[in-house]
Amino acid sequence: MFSNNTQNKYLIFSNKEKITRNREKANKRYIESAASYEKCVKDCFLNAEEELMVVKCYENCLKQFFVHFNPKNEPVPKEVKGTAFHFYKRFFIVSSVMDYHPREIMLTCIYLACKICDYAVSIDMFVRSIGGDPRLMKFIILDQEIEVLYRLGFRLHISLPHRCIEEYMTQIRDQANLEKPEKLYYPINRFLGSMWFTDICLLYSPTLIALAAVMQGVSRCRENIDHFVNHNLLGCLPENKKKDVLLIVRDIRSTVTKSGSPPKI
Repeated sequence: MFSNNTQNKYLIFSNKEKITRNREKANKRYIESAASYEKCVKDCFLNAEEELMVVKCYENCLKQFFVHFNPKNEPVPKEVKGTAFHFYKRFFIVSSVMDYHPREIMLTCIYLACKICDYAVSIDMFVRSIGGDPRLMKFIILDQEIEVLYRLGFRLHISLPHRCIEEYMTQIRDQANLEKPEKLYYPINRFLGSMWFTDICLLYSPTLIALAAVMQGVSRCRENIDHFVNHNLLGCLPENKKKDVLLIVRDIRSTVTKSGSPPKI
């Protein structure tokens, strides 16, 4: 359940400091590439922390986009939303907002996520949902698409917590002594919605994030499934590994619940 896979190997960082260092490197690369600029321009350059604030502002825009984006007159699948967030976050770990406009990258990541998740939306239908000049937006998105692919290392298939949650919920229905387990979905979905505004998806596997979401949902509903988690979900693990998993889950829950709303533009 918690073994390593391709996503863990290539898309997950071992600690928060590595993410910070990558953002600082991206910021430094851009500033060094602009060494010939006039001093008055250089004085306006952002530092890595300021860049992150801009990135987070557009994370909120990404969330709001999906509120109104329903090209098929139905909510966009969670897989598309999660994949778009994942792409956007990864892009700006290796790139600077001074080099790429976050709104353009955000829209390109959303369009790319639709394609990767087999959510059939033509480019013409997509740009009609954006507003503005459709021809210009079509050109921008198609022009940026290959750059986004390159910056993502062409690693596009993302495992998300949602599928793992369904597996856990099936086990809870069958094995846990819990009345009306469906009531967990509301707090679970709220937890996952907040999770995308943190770096949790870049630090931990989908199975661990899903377990944290389920345990947070159980806590919010004032229920207890500790025995089920320890003996059914984690029963095959040695005691020391079990403790490690529970500590990680606690850290995920703490990080997400303490995260505030992203800044707005």
